[in-house]
Formats: sequence, structure tokens, C-alpha cells
Amino acid sequence: MKQIIKEAAYKQGIETVGISNITDYSYLDKHLTSRKNNNIDCEFEEQNINKRLNAKNLFPELKSIIAIGVPYGEGYKLPQVSKKGLLSVSSHGEDYHKTVNSLLVELAEEIMHHIEFKFLPCVDTTFLIDKEICRSAGIGNYGKNSLLINNNNGSFMNLGYLLTDIEIPADTIIEEDICGTCSLCVKSCPNNAIFENGGINSKRCVSYLTQTKNYIPMEYRENMGRQIYGCDICQVVCPLNKDVLNKDANEVYSDQVVDLEELLNISNKGFINKYGHTAGSWRGRNIWKRNALISIGNLDISSLFQNVKRELQNPSEMIKIYAAWSLLKLDRPRAEVLLYNNLKYEEDNVKNEYLKLLEKKL
Repeated sequence: MKQIIKEAAYKQGIETVGISNITDYSYLDKHLTSRKNNNIDCEFEEQNINKRLNAKNLFPELKSIIAIGVPYGEGYKLPQVSKKGLLSVSSHGEDYHKTVNSLLVELAEEIMHHIEFKFLPCVDTTFLIDKEICRSAGIGNYGKNSLLINNNNGSFMNLGYLLTDIEIPADTIIEEDICGTCSLCVKSCPNNAIFENGGINSKRCVSYLTQTKNYIPMEYRENMGRQIYGCDICQVVCPLNKDVLNKDANEVYSDQVVDLEELLNISNKGFINKYGHTAGSWRGRNIWKRNALISIGNLDISSLFQNVKRELQNPSEMIKIYAAWSLLKLDRPRAEVLLYNNLKYEEDNVKNEYLKLLEKKL
């Protein structure tokens, strides 16, 4: 059965595939609880830890899991352009959620030629612990940055898996330490989110900050640089990704660069038309716009002062708050006058934020 599955995967062009029959992840209970208690988890994780600890909570008939890794980012280089925003390479091309899900369904249909079975395709949108499921299938092991690293594809893999009701012999789990004494990702992380001994404080991670709807502390904003969605730095510096990044690029990654002025002015319809096919678009125009305001301040694009100033009239309190921060970065004396003049018109949340900004020297 395992050979049939592996051949079916290779026929679909899937080179990284593994099998796990672990369905109970209660051994992670202490780790997940500690993360939650120490406030280093994030709101995208299922908050009911017990629900996450058994894959049968999602698929009761589960016996074995077929996990796959789909490579991306070959030949990628961080774009060396100034005054532009940047998307993570995971947002390149079509949304990987759709492409990986389609591959999983095609794989299941190919296996169906040999055996009838029930299955559920999963990417990273369920409440389960995706990376641990794929690790337990022998696809790779964790790097210090908490990403799964594979011998051939490094960490540039989109992960997916089929929950199935068939019994399949499991692949060997990779147990060895793959990072050793290397700590390049730890040193390179803009917000010091990666722990020296491995693991991550999600709430400091720039990729997380570009996605959260929660308030971004002022001290984290400068370190977000020009990121509009996601962050690739810990992957780009990783020696285990060198072979992937040094390959001749068959892809053109120009779609990772974002025009910040356009993003301030774009309509919802325009946003969907231009970015709706990407993996990062799920967060919506307003979050991207907030990140554009932060990027404009960080890149010191003073020519956009008037554009940012207009956002002080935006009905969204969130947009007003980050526009004010950006204006103070661009031209503090002019911005101070604007904010003082606007104080009397604002609700308490915005007023209090303006006052904090005015007191703090950015």
C-alpha cells in the first residue's frame, strides 16, 4: 500500500511524501499550554488545546495520514528595490491553499484506482498541528525558527496532508538535530522572535505582525520594515535553504513588490482583482493598508505625506492610528500640528493613541 501511495504521489509530481499513523498528539499538551500561558502563541491557533491534540477530532475514522511537501521559492532573492512594499514569497503566484488542496484531491483520486477509502484533505486552515503532523510523517524536522526543514527542499515547502481511514505502514521520523550550533536565523530575525535554543515568540514575529488584527506595539513597528504580508528573512539566511535559493529561477518574483501609494488608494474591488488570487489576500485590504502605512514611515517616503495625511479622515480607527504614527516618522513638526488639531474631533481610542504618540519621540 505504501508503495502504491508513493508511486501515485510521484505520478502527480509530488516528490516529498510521507506516512504517519500517529493520531494522538497529547505529548504536545505541556508545550502548547506553556506557549499559551507565556503569551507567545497567536490568535490564528485554535485556542482549545485539547481539540488540537487528536486528529480524530476532525476525522473520526482516521487511521493513517499521508503528508506532502510542495516546494516553492526556487531561485528567490530578496528584491533590492527602494520605496516599495514587499510580500513574502509564499504569496507568489496562485494561493498555495488552493493548489496544495487540489494536489491532495488528485492524489486521493489516483490512490482510489487501487483501493476505496475515505479521506479529508487539509492544508493549514484546520485546528490541527500541521507541522507536527508532517514531521511525524518523516517529511522533515524543526529548525530553530520552528519551520519544518526537509533535506531536499529546506524550509521552502507548502505542507498538506490527507487524513484517511486506511492502515498504512508509517515512515521513519527524523529525530536528529538539523541546526546544530548555527544560529543565523536567531541573529537575523528583525524582532528577535526566535529563541536561541529553538522555538518562536509568535507575537514578535514580523510575519505574524503583518497578519494580526490586534494592536501592534510601537516598539515592533520599525522592525517590520517594508513587509506588507509575511517575512522570509529567517528562511533566506538559513544555510539549509542555500541549494533551493541558488537554483536557476524559473519563476519571476516581481509580484512580490508592492506599490505603496497604489495600496493606499486601492478600492476593495481593485484589491480583490489584483491580489485576490494570492495566499496573503485573505487578510484583506485594510490590514495590507495598515502595513503600507507602517512601511511608508519606515522607508521615509516623505513624498507620500499628503496621501498618509488623508488617512486621518478614514472611518477606520485602526487606519487613523497607524497613519498618525507614519506621519510622525515622515515629518514630526508638521504631524504634531495635525494631530493636536484633530484631538478634539476623535473618539477616546484614537485620542489616547495620538497622545501617546505625541509624548513618545519616534
